[in-house]
Amino acid sequence: MSKRAPLKIGLALALAFALSLAACGLGRDSGEDSDGGVSPIVAATVNGRPIYVEDVRAYAVARGWLQEAEDLDANSDAFFMALEELIQIRLFAMEAEARGLDREPETRRQLENARERVLANSIYDEIDQRANDPAAIERLYRENINRLAEGEEVQLRHIQFASREEADAAKRRLEQGERFEALAFELSTERDTAPDGGDLGFSSLNDLGGALREEVERTTVGNLIGPIQLPTGWHIFRLEDRRARGVPSLETLRPRIVAWLRYQEITQLDERLARDARIERLRQPDDTAEPGGDVTAPADAEPSAPIRPSPDTVAPDAPPFPFPMGPGGVVGDAPAQTPPAAPAATVPVPATPSAPAAPPQEQAPTQ
Repeated sequence: MSKRAPLKIGLALALAFALSLAACGLGRDSGEDSDGGVSPIVAATVNGRPIYVEDVRAYAVARGWLQEAEDLDANSDAFFMALEELIQIRLFAMEAEARGLDREPETRRQLENARERVLANSIYDEIDQRANDPAAIERLYRENINRLAEGEEVQLRHIQFASREEADAAKRRLEQGERFEALAFELSTERDTAPDGGDLGFSSLNDLGGALREEVERTTVGNLIGPIQLPTGWHIFRLEDRRARGVPSLETLRPRIVAWLRYQEITQLDERLARDARIERLRQPDDTAEPGGDVTAPADAEPSAPIRPSPDTVAPDAPPFPFPMGPGGVVGDAPAQTPPAAPAATVPVPATPSAPAAPPQEQAPTQ
């Protein structure tokens, strides 16, 4: 047997218990068992108890050896390092059971905590599946399509000047019939748009500065605005076009809709469970205390069964869908993070795996 770095017994027990729960059908592999469910692929057995490929992959992700969306190569260093550590965890857990350590109060408490985290994550998994249901996503999109189209876009051209006098002189030339595009090319100090005749393209009316927006709102298409002073100098604008803001596509809004569906179900479930439960807090938060800052795990903390935070995809005070919209019809402010999703495929372990090109370096156990 190869040498392995020892792990803390308490953590090993918690991980072994969590992983043994996860092993009961959480694999991503194809194939079905006799009950019609998913039949996970076995990566190794320890005294007859299996360790599944999906557990190896999850452990490699937790250790930072594999990205969440990355496939696990059965001949990679990440696979073998994760598998070896899981075998060690399983051996230590069995030894702890043989010594009766699983009956000690502190160990039992940690086992129960790990069990609760795994069970809670199974609820999050169910919610994620429903939130990603294509029919539910499309229904919410269609129900809100009219609201998504609110707002107006305008197309402007501009000529930028260093002084009011220069702007006034240019406006007189425009009123005498000279072409706006020609003067923009000749006179504008803003040279990025000057070759295009000062064309600024379409932008949301809501994104325009206060003074400019007021002028645009009372101007008809084809008319001049200004001279008007902005932080970049003096400007003359011409309103080229105005139109209703286009509706973002379903694919553009899909991550936001999924985040909202997930948030909505988590919030409703949490409120219902909290309402029906008897919760007694021995201490209440001190409203007068100064915030203590972010809580971070130690740099050398070992991975454990993760608990997904109460919704991390949308702020707790999230407004009703479709949320405020930003420039150009995209979701405004910071976009929501997409909820973690189960990876799509797992690389099965071959019956006789070949040795990796660069096997992981073994560590001598500490004394």
